[in-house]
Amino acid sequence: MYRTSIIASTIVALLGAGSTAAYAQCTLPNQLVAGDVADATKVTANFSALANCADDEAPAGPANAIQYNTGDGSLDGAPLADGQTLIGSTGNPPEAGTLTAGPGIAITNGPGSIAVTATGSGTGSSVDWLNKAAVVKPMASAFTMQTTTTPPPGAAVTETARGMLLSVSSAPDNRAVMAEVPLPAGNWQATMLAVYTGPASAFVVPTITVRDSVLNRAISFSVGGNGGGYRFDYTRSSGGIGLNSHAGDVQVTDAGFSTPSEPAWVRLARNGASLTWSFSRDGENFTPVYTVSAADYLTNLSTIGPAMIFYQPTHPGWSAGYHVLSWNLASI
Repeated sequence: MYRTSIIASTIVALLGAGSTAAYAQCTLPNQLVAGDVADATKVTANFSALANCADDEAPAGPANAIQYNTGDGSLDGAPLADGQTLIGSTGNPPEAGTLTAGPGIAITNGPGSIAVTATGSGTGSSVDWLNKAAVVKPMASAFTMQTTTTPPPGAAVTETARGMLLSVSSAPDNRAVMAEVPLPAGNWQATMLAVYTGPASAFVVPTITVRDSVLNRAISFSVGGNGGGYRFDYTRSSGGIGLNSHAGDVQVTDAGFSTPSEPAWVRLARNGASLTWSFSRDGENFTPVYTVSAADYLTNLSTIGPAMIFYQPTHPGWSAGYHVLSWNLASI
């Protein structure tokens, strides 16, 4: 009877210590109620069931291990070293692992910390001269394609992995293609990073164009060919939706201009009654080149976007593409 009392007291103590949710799930084979005569066999069976349940619910693995359900009702533990985290594996227990750095990324693991930092342009070996952090990838679905009354052959505006492409299969005279979005009211600023592939001459240029959809006129700001060099050109056009015919231009020449066949940043901003075109090699420092009255040729500033215009082409059979890598239009 003395042994039975000790065992019964031990069970009560364990049940009291196991009042957590985990121990509350333990099932005893024999139910003892007040007034029952203690039976050593039943008490021992209850004690063994409780002890086994406590073992199953006890923390598994070494010190500081993260526990997980093994799938068979028991627990196991995975210790983690500095910078490690649990990584899922379908149908299998999670595994301890570390993050792997991609190009231009450095990962530093420490006690309770993982530091992820950029080391450069994303190539891991070159200077970020195009200012990758400033790139806003354009979505072709946000733009509407416009063309001259007779479109350039194969004119298209398509989504690419890197941005948006305006393309034509050939460039006959007095043809143009544009991808436009509505302009906001008040002051605004459009910043673009793009690269052009195709013929370039005095009036065959990739541009950033503003269109008046009421009067069907357009003005374009671009860098194109100038003999063996390059020049900035402010071009007015009209006819059709405003792109059909060249209606005059203003030229600025300087050896500092970027060639249109290399990625270059351009910016067109409206500030009050003026429009100012600027260019940049690094996407941070912009040089203003040309300022003109916003009412010089247009009454309504309706839309804006990248365009390719082909007036007096020297190689009309060439294909052309204007790859827009970044586009950001914002009110200022």
